[in-house]
Amino acid sequence: MLLIFPPVAKPCEPPAGVALLSSALKTHGLPCTVFDASVQGLMYLIGSDLDARDSWSKRALKNRESILSDLKTSNLYKNVDRYHQRVYDLNKLLSISVDQTRFKISLSDYSDNKLSSVDSRDLLKSAANFEENPFFYFFEEKIRPQILASDSEYVGISLCYLNQALVSFALAGWIKNNFKEKKLVMGGGLISSWMSRPGFGDQYKNPFSDLIDVMIKGEGEQPLLSLLGVPGTTQKHYVPDYGFAKNHSYLAPGTILPFRASIGCYWSKCRFCPEKAETRPYSTQRAAKVLEDLKIMNKQFSPDYVHFIDNAVTPAFLRALSTTTLGFKWYGFVRFEKEFLDLDFCHNLKKSGCEMLKLGLESGDQKVLDKMNKGTNLAMVPEILKNLKKAGILTYVYLLFGTSFEDEPAARKTLEYIKMYKDYIDYLNLAVFNLPKFSEDAEGLDTSEFYHGDLSLYLNFVHPTGWERRKVKIFLDKEFKKQLAIGSEFRKNPAYFSSNHAMLFNGLEDKK
Repeated sequence: MLLIFPPVAKPCEPPAGVALLSSALKTHGLPCTVFDASVQGLMYLIGSDLDARDSWSKRALKNRESILSDLKTSNLYKNVDRYHQRVYDLNKLLSISVDQTRFKISLSDYSDNKLSSVDSRDLLKSAANFEENPFFYFFEEKIRPQILASDSEYVGISLCYLNQALVSFALAGWIKNNFKEKKLVMGGGLISSWMSRPGFGDQYKNPFSDLIDVMIKGEGEQPLLSLLGVPGTTQKHYVPDYGFAKNHSYLAPGTILPFRASIGCYWSKCRFCPEKAETRPYSTQRAAKVLEDLKIMNKQFSPDYVHFIDNAVTPAFLRALSTTTLGFKWYGFVRFEKEFLDLDFCHNLKKSGCEMLKLGLESGDQKVLDKMNKGTNLAMVPEILKNLKKAGILTYVYLLFGTSFEDEPAARKTLEYIKMYKDYIDYLNLAVFNLPKFSEDAEGLDTSEFYHGDLSLYLNFVHPTGWERRKVKIFLDKEFKKQLAIGSEFRKNPAYFSSNHAMLFNGLEDKK
């Protein structure tokens, strides 16, 4: 089977979902080819015959090859300013590769001012008018040979992110038009979210039934195996197959491989989380078995870095990691757990290869956290941040503003909290809350559409205390960011790549 991961996703590491599907198929004796059309498509546009008219574009075009080379060299990540110049120049080349009056494309995003990614009618228009898509010639030159070389009657498209939606449907329309004998299978995170909408395929008709032959919700290994004639298998976990990644050119100074130790979230109680509305079941294996799988992946593909893509890495697996020398560096998302209160534990994580931890703090007000069911004790947080700092592990801290549980005084309390502990935070990510459309909390609020489209997953809402989205954004821009800029030296979030590249700067001399 041919599995395609479509544009646009950050081109710094291969996709994990198709790697797991490939492993499942090959484990059961089924041939599988994976094509990362996202990184290949972006490189195709960047390497095309560009019309550079302004001085910035001309300079970037002149340095195109050296820019790509530098982003794959560790020396670039020793100079933040030079790194950003290279990234902005590369993104400039990408932006001028399309019709800028209609399309907006970056190293991490894609949009079309004529079509919406959350409107099924527009997605079907994208499929019908595939020749208008900026990636059309890429389909013809690079994907056509892949399909011609595949003997399978099925072609799979992994649609994980909203940035991929319009291109995915243009690709689907192109395949249907050019290879009428092929059947299309579509799955991935975004498809799962759409199919989790109440009544999808029932009273809410599947709008894509005439285009997509099979749509898969959730983990795709078992449904895909059943479709291809291997029914009844009980195996749920596979070691990802990244053999395909050797054929691609990712923008990182070494091989970064995603690895998922668990499915879903072991906490799974946060009221603001969109996945809670999808009732996604949590699943994992014993830490020793996961570690064994990780060692197999390491032996087969020799990554320089591993990105743990779990919703949150479990304390049990962290303990297993802390006693193991892995031979690669790693980072991932964790919760503020009591294990981090042990400085020796943090040092052992560093020895195991841990370079950075992403931590969802969300708020500096304990009452807000309690209403969220976040399960975080603010009294523990300062010691945890200090221990990670002492151990040499970067911290990438996430804050969430504008939930129905927060009011303006609570937001200001978060500001004061971050001020107190700013010296122990390396990166800070500020987000404004989007209300999941089918969450329990949406039922008790006065809501309206966030994006106009039948596939929109979020809602606007009238805040109970008047802490509206517009006010939140003004507060963040005019007060929060300005006050923190005084006397604090948070690291600059890597442009476009954000946390995916942030770990790579854990060698810089701390200026504090």
